[in-house]
Amino acid sequence: MTRRNVALALLAGLVVLVLLFPGSGIDRQPPECYSVFGYVVPCEAGWAVAAGAATAGVVAMVLWLRSRRR
Repeated sequence: MTRRNVALALLAGLVVLVLLFPGSGIDRQPPECYSVFGYVVPCEAGWAVAAGAATAGVVAMVLWLRSRRR
């Protein structure tokens, strides 16, 4: 795997993390949290981290499968 592929996979994971990370919230029942861009996301940051890591892994695997010789 090349450095370029690793960088692309990490960048994709970072984008998902930023899009899903809760930036603010409202204290209601149930609580509502919003991303930096204003849409509703899960209030627990663990989901954003897990989704970012999973995205990076999937992108890395796809790039690896695409670049290997047959």
